[in-house]
Amino acid sequence: MTDEATVKARLRALADTDETDRSDATPTALQAEHRETIERATDALDDLAAAAAFVDEGGLTDLERAVEAAEESVSAASQRGRETLTAYRRYRAAASGDQFHPGRGTSLGDGAKVESR
Repeated sequence: MTDEATVKARLRALADTDETDRSDATPTALQAEHRETIERATDALDDLAAAAAFVDEGGLTDLERAVEAAEESVSAASQRGRETLTAYRRYRAAASGDQFHPGRGTSLGDGAKVESR
């Protein structure tokens, strides 16, 4: 009879399966893969071009899966993965320009204009 952790890991591996065959993936191999994804994402934060390439390659989806898997397996990488995912989300928000609003109609003082030369 298989234990609960093994069943969960195998079901998780089936759920994470995309177009690539992962029939040879063991729970340990999956954990290593998730840790590698988190490390790759974290390392890419130091370089804008690397971070952009990571996102362009679909890395955010991989990172989200890796963080979920790390949290389920109570991995030490889960905290770092969450922090990295938050950083990428902040980058995306900053790049979208949503936080900037036009200043028309905004009073920046009492209205007195300073003479300029």
